[in-house]
Amino acid sequence: KEPFYHLPEALSEDIEQYADEVRRYLAGDLAPSIFKARRVARGIYEQRQDNTFMVRVRVAGGTLGCRQGRELAALAEKHSRQKRLHVTTRQDVQMHDVMIEDTPEIMRCLFAVGLTCKGGGGNTVRNVTACPYSGVCPGEPFDVTPFAHLVTEYLLPLTGSYNLPRKYKIAFSGCSADCSLARLADLGFIAEARDGQPGFMIYAGGGMGSHSRAADLLEEWLPATEAVRVAEAVRRLFDKLGDRSNKHRARLRFAVEKIGTSAFRQQFQQELELVRDDLPQCSVAAELRSPSELNAGPVPEKADSGSSLAVVSQHQEGLVSIPLSLPLGFIDSDDLKRTADIAEEYGQGRMLRTARTQDFIVPHVNRASLAALEKSLGSLSFFRAVENNLSSFVACAGASTCRLGLCLARNAADACAKKLDREGLRMPDGVSVNISGCPNACGQHPAAPLGFFGAAQRTDHGLMPAYRVVAGARHDQSKAQLAYSLATVPAKALPDFIEQILRDFEDHRQAGEDFFTYLERRMENYLPELVARMNRIPTGSEAEDYYWDWGGEERFSLAGRGAGVFEVVQEDLADAERRLNRLSGSSDTESIYQALLLTARALLIVRGIDSRDEDTVLRQFESQFLDTGLVDEKYRELLARARAYPQGWTEGLTGRSEDVRELWRRINYLHTVLDANLQFNLPSDSEEHEPRMEQTTMKKAEGALMPAEAVSPGQGENLVFDLSGVPCPMNFVKIKLKLESMNSGEELEIILDDGEPIENVPPSLRNEGHEILATEQTGDGQQWRVRVRKSGPSA
Repeated sequence: KEPFYHLPEALSEDIEQYADEVRRYLAGDLAPSIFKARRVARGIYEQRQDNTFMVRVRVAGGTLGCRQGRELAALAEKHSRQKRLHVTTRQDVQMHDVMIEDTPEIMRCLFAVGLTCKGGGGNTVRNVTACPYSGVCPGEPFDVTPFAHLVTEYLLPLTGSYNLPRKYKIAFSGCSADCSLARLADLGFIAEARDGQPGFMIYAGGGMGSHSRAADLLEEWLPATEAVRVAEAVRRLFDKLGDRSNKHRARLRFAVEKIGTSAFRQQFQQELELVRDDLPQCSVAAELRSPSELNAGPVPEKADSGSSLAVVSQHQEGLVSIPLSLPLGFIDSDDLKRTADIAEEYGQGRMLRTARTQDFIVPHVNRASLAALEKSLGSLSFFRAVENNLSSFVACAGASTCRLGLCLARNAADACAKKLDREGLRMPDGVSVNISGCPNACGQHPAAPLGFFGAAQRTDHGLMPAYRVVAGARHDQSKAQLAYSLATVPAKALPDFIEQILRDFEDHRQAGEDFFTYLERRMENYLPELVARMNRIPTGSEAEDYYWDWGGEERFSLAGRGAGVFEVVQEDLADAERRLNRLSGSSDTESIYQALLLTARALLIVRGIDSRDEDTVLRQFESQFLDTGLVDEKYRELLARARAYPQGWTEGLTGRSEDVRELWRRINYLHTVLDANLQFNLPSDSEEHEPRMEQTTMKKAEGALMPAEAVSPGQGENLVFDLSGVPCPMNFVKIKLKLESMNSGEELEIILDDGEPIENVPPSLRNEGHEILATEQTGDGQQWRVRVRKSGPSA
């Protein structure tokens, strides 16, 4: 019955409070940094284009009523410039290109039909997901959807749900086929019946991102009536243990790793006992059934021999579910309205289900109605009688709208699908290709049999859009396994790369072998060789094309991408690791030398140094990391040997590969504790350096970067920072370091060159929460003056 769960009445008051904040922000009475913190927690994100916003609507358990679907369509028609919506990999529905002044009215209309965007972003409890075939799958022991709704009802009005160390994601799966990726969530529930009683296997500490991790089994089994208590106990534990000082190490999985699974399990059990004193058991009654194919998961099939319609048989006799493929998750407002009408007419449940594959599912359709249903679907613009390969791709927004995105993930997916269509190749049934625009995994690439995430690859001719290749993930009843990282290929080589894999699959698959098993078998030899071959940049006129992303309107750069600095670091470290892993022996001194150079160079960029001169790299690394105590003194001899290598002392590095590998581990560790302010948050309760030493180090680095003549404070005047001749992204790094030494509200005047610097730096600063007060071109037209005000502590 729609709505499927109750929203707290206090949410109406919260919407009006937000409306007042919008009014104050537009009037200039509320600082942008403060407003950002408040709107993001309500699911309102600014897009890459200034002053345009995205509204993320929670769809708990993936259940969307037909009336709710029509209201979403009407809101998109009225308020979205593109008049379309987007289904996400976490079953939310997003509305893009919205004006901020329209968002309060959107919230009011959503609330009226039982929907909300509260907790759609920020450090909050996010949308609670569930298998989209919950309640109909032949392999489930009971329907998990009511439990997803109950957990949502409990957590939504809870004040503590909106001030966590980082986002908290919960998933429910109906069986160990794990369609909702419960074993890759912060908290995961997998249904299992024991002794005639419904219950869950409990997993915790999983997650996807730049440091993905499979969850640990927290409890082998607990009664289903404990679901809300478990969610609250883990929330409380996360609130206590999460690292609030470092955004990049703040997720629950890092807390589990820090104290260990056994200690976390023990603390969870203690917390659960306390919660039992505070909260009653779940009041939902689960109806047990005997699965016909235990843990089999949904299996699509053709409706009949004369139809192209795919159906999934339900455990309810005579009923089927209809998966509807949306191209990369998009649906026009008019199509959504008609889809809701069709679901209401033909689906006995009068609902749509959203899926993590960015698709819709219409459940509870009578088989006798399939012919009429297929005819009605033919009127929808997204419906295809013969599916193309795009239906096998999942992609996040990437750099098209997201301010963290590096590459245009959707454009890459489209280019790959068109290439396969032209070549007459098909992705195998049940196999998806997942593409993320950056390492943050919104496209769920770590859970894909074949996946990619955007990167900025450094070459002699500048930064090039690229994708890191991952492969081999599984999340079925046999095991949960994250994808293995292979290497990087240029973005423009991606379609050819996928084509070559499919051709190899056709030519070399063994009898009865599925695509997952094929990838596991070919992972050791063929795939690394293919990646290495595809990583070569062509020469001549073709080479320039490689520096333009798919569908990009200008040469690839880090414009508006502060996160791109981290990408450059990661690429150097990955390249160094590949060289170390390919060492043929202790006499391969050239590979040892190159791996050492890449290791030494990786973190220099966060100190404002980006040189390709080998001696400069080694000496600056010694100054910035050994002299400051961030790296052990014992490596000074190794650096001296490396400086002598180009002069002919090649034997000086013979047998030194393990020394370089140890140094790489140290630099990689420093990278993991690097925060958004470009400081190393080293723990004080170990042999690592105290945080106060790091603050001293930053001041030393600033002194080296910014001579006195570059910054002129003046009496009562703004600071002036001359960055003439400093390229991107180095200018951004230097500004970031300088702002770190200033107080909130102080202003800095920056001199930037025309071209990339003026195009890239202001958006990057704005993305960091700082306020751009003025930009003015100088008389000769070759430089710009930019005045920026440092953001407050809540930015």
